[in-house]
Amino acid sequence: MCRGTRRFPCPRFPTPAPYRKKEFPALFLRFYYCTVVVNYIFTMSPALYNSLFILLISLHTGLSQLVRTQQVVTATLGEDAVLICELMKPKDVRQVTWQKETTGVNENVATYSKRGPHVNPPFQRKVEFEDEGLQNCSIVIRGVSRGDESCYKCLFNTFPDGPISGRTCLQVNELYGPSLLITQTNNSHTTLSCSATGRPVPIVTWDDMIEHSTMVDVTHPNGTVTMTTTVTVVVSSLTDKEVRCVASMSFSDVTKNVSMVIPASITGQSQVSDDDRISGTVVGGVMGAVLCLMCLIAVFCVIWWQKRRKDTSSRKPPVPDPEISRTPLKTPPTSKQSQSSTSSPNNSTTSSPNNSTTKQRMTKNSSDKRRMQQAQEAVKKNLFNDY
Repeated sequence: MCRGTRRFPCPRFPTPAPYRKKEFPALFLRFYYCTVVVNYIFTMSPALYNSLFILLISLHTGLSQLVRTQQVVTATLGEDAVLICELMKPKDVRQVTWQKETTGVNENVATYSKRGPHVNPPFQRKVEFEDEGLQNCSIVIRGVSRGDESCYKCLFNTFPDGPISGRTCLQVNELYGPSLLITQTNNSHTTLSCSATGRPVPIVTWDDMIEHSTMVDVTHPNGTVTMTTTVTVVVSSLTDKEVRCVASMSFSDVTKNVSMVIPASITGQSQVSDDDRISGTVVGGVMGAVLCLMCLIAVFCVIWWQKRRKDTSSRKPPVPDPEISRTPLKTPPTSKQSQSSTSSPNNSTTSSPNNSTTKQRMTKNSSDKRRMQQAQEAVKKNLFNDY
């Protein structure tokens, strides 16, 4: 309860209106009518629902049609691909962004604004601007590879309409070959085979000839397909005539061909094209080089083994002669014996009658020693001569 004064009176709030019982049924009826209308649109009238859906799609398509692009751009492996993106109606464009669609996210490739072009580091030296402008901003991808195959989006950031986008997909074609093989089946017929590998499936045909050919395709794990066409013809109809095989790709202007002239006399040997002949020469050269290297290694091993055997034989100790080992070596008298002989003159005088016998023994010992040295020298010479 507010107790105001004359100077500060209590605030007066408007009294709430009494609750009207008729408002609740009116709100319920409005909600019910809206539910019936929505149910009618989505169930009872599918044509109206389709019209509404088409209207929404056409609104988005109208924004997409403001940008001119190519839905699919095909390029052969190693060539350059140009992706066009042009705004059909002039808009207040602040920036143009190119994006590459990857799994999950879109990766920014390059941007162009009033400040100039900018290419993100992963795509530098790979992507360049073909047309630099805010209304027309095309890029070129140099030397396309398998990793470049994807869909790309160009976004025009406009004011006040917001982003307007265009989308184009790059398809990379691969073509290898063709190779031509000519084999004689018998004296009157010849088999011609031509094969090419590519992605998508290459088209292999014969030029100006040959009907009723059979075609066989083999799919490889990397996604490429090898197409081989084979035909058997009469030799007389192709004598001294040029046979040409052409390989091409669907939806592409890239073609490759190989040709060969069939000689008048075909022996039982097979004839191959220049590409196969070159590959055979390369393989033969590599095999020859490997054999030469193996021979050099074998010669080196033999020389090393002989040298090692000679070194080990020279280190063996000499084998003594059994006859020399039986002859005992007589050692000369030591200094003690000579001193004892000189210290006792009496003994020497007493043994004077035996001096002649002692001299004979010494002479015999020296001759034996000389004979033993000669025998040892002979043994050494024989040992060194043997080794």
